[in-house]
Amino acid sequence: MYPILIDISEKVKIYSFGTFIVIAFLVAAWYVRRRAARKLSIDPAESFNVCFALLFIGLAGARLLYAIIKHDEFSADKMKLFRVWEGGLVWYGGLIVCLAWLAWYLPRHERFRGWQFADILALGACLAIFVGRWASFLSGENYGAPAEGLPWAVVFPPKEGTQAITGVELHPVQLYHSLHGLILFGLLVWFMKREPHPGRTAGLFLILYSIGRSVIEIWRGDDEARGMLIEGWVSTSQFISIPIFFIGVAIFLSRGAREMDPGEA
Repeated sequence: MYPILIDISEKVKIYSFGTFIVIAFLVAAWYVRRRAARKLSIDPAESFNVCFALLFIGLAGARLLYAIIKHDEFSADKMKLFRVWEGGLVWYGGLIVCLAWLAWYLPRHERFRGWQFADILALGACLAIFVGRWASFLSGENYGAPAEGLPWAVVFPPKEGTQAITGVELHPVQLYHSLHGLILFGLLVWFMKREPHPGRTAGLFLILYSIGRSVIEIWRGDDEARGMLIEGWVSTSQFISIPIFFIGVAIFLSRGAREMDPGEA
């Protein structure tokens, strides 16, 4: 819709994609800082530092996976890898590297209380999805399949920087993703009120996100951009959802089957 929010000059433009990625980070980091300080007595500055690290680690992972999917395009222009503000991120790439980094980092810094902080980060991730998916919607990325006659279908006008099919009614899958993030946030907040064992909320997030992501992919229309492992049937993200789902199940079950350590109560 509006890939360029502010067009100052031919060389100076403010892109909606990058702007909303920043807003998504700020919203998620604000929530994590606030909840971690209230529930775990963690210094807000330290929580923000972790969130800031996750931002860059996540962007790197998301961009790298996108570059792998679009290797022909990136091999022709290697500097394109660093032009993140132009769009082109795969959420799962960021999620995978962030999970790996947290698995290494949190056990080495006991003040974050491990799984309890991971649960709060899961809530922050939901908010990041809720806000961040508007980046794709406004920039015309990750667009949906044709949906003629659908009451809530959207039509992207021809604009510079828009990758979506223009002039055709499409599923607003970017908004489906955004709504998915908001619903996940509400469900996880409700679940945490039941005082589950630390880590179960993070595990449930992985389970529910992978299921929702796989379903929403059905209505995606950007097959070339997202990469299809089985043409017309299975996308890269749907395939990655399978191990993410089982990792979530393993965390959810294992964290509920053990006694909590005194420091985790």
